[in-house]
Amino acid sequence: MDWLAKLELTELHTHVGASVSPTMLWEMAHNQGIKLPTKDYWQFEKMITLQHKENLNDYLKKFELTELIQSSPEAMFTAMETAVSGAFRKNNITTLELRYNPIYRNRRGERDLDHTIVFSLQGMERAMLKYPVRAGVILCMDRRLPLAANRIIVQKAIKYKSRGVVGIDLAGSYDGQIKAKMIKGLVKEAKAAGLGVTIHTGETPDVNEMWEVVRELKPDRIGHGIACVKDVKLMRYLAQTKTVLEICPTSNINTKVVKDYSEFKKIFTSLIDHGVKFTLNTDGPEMQQVNLREEFRRLLQNEVLTQVELIRANETARKASFIND
Repeated sequence: MDWLAKLELTELHTHVGASVSPTMLWEMAHNQGIKLPTKDYWQFEKMITLQHKENLNDYLKKFELTELIQSSPEAMFTAMETAVSGAFRKNNITTLELRYNPIYRNRRGERDLDHTIVFSLQGMERAMLKYPVRAGVILCMDRRLPLAANRIIVQKAIKYKSRGVVGIDLAGSYDGQIKAKMIKGLVKEAKAAGLGVTIHTGETPDVNEMWEVVRELKPDRIGHGIACVKDVKLMRYLAQTKTVLEICPTSNINTKVVKDYSEFKKIFTSLIDHGVKFTLNTDGPEMQQVNLREEFRRLLQNEVLTQVELIRANETARKASFIND
């Protein structure tokens, strides 16, 4: 697959908490004197990577440990520099958007958010000095946080737009207290400031929640969004509004949201037939133990998408990026 090795890739949906290798996180934890739940490295590695299929909430719990380790300005500098540099070296990713929630990295108020964000941007900038990568940060709100905390995240995103923050997101367990209507004003503020908007939704089968998101928030992109195939009207709406899906195949299979590649074949066929644009992503290469090039390879080998369709998805990602040229 020489064409794949040479292809300049774009990844839009990857979490910083899932994008740093276990060895690096182990070193970062010990350098900070963090008490880990185990002193056995191999057990630690199993705790922060997907070893087998797990449900979505169990997967999300893995972030609690990686976010703890990344909870200092210096740690975020290292995490961002490592993630951006590795993306280029391992996958020839030349456009990369990394997302994280700064509040989950402030140790319950002990760390200053501005320091955490600035250091993360500086780590990203340092990687861009070394490699030909266009990178940007998306700050994530969370469904589990109070509205006031999410408001602070959006304010910080606006504040650091000129430094490399390119968008906002709403992530976290779908059982959380925050619903789309509650952050409508915050999303409007972010858009007015020129930030891109992507929202996690449609990862679970709840089509109604996805409808609420697209109607109330009108995001530019949707994180995952595969539930839309259950509703033809929703797919038509997404096509008409040119809303782009950020699909993470391996992640969805690992979290048992999608059964296998045969089911993904049906999902992608339906999206293509209804004109819904989509991109391909890992969700977090280290935690998922897959890189973007391997995502492409698996989809091709399992006859889910053709070479032409894969290249088209990559081009869609480049055009849908929130990063300005």
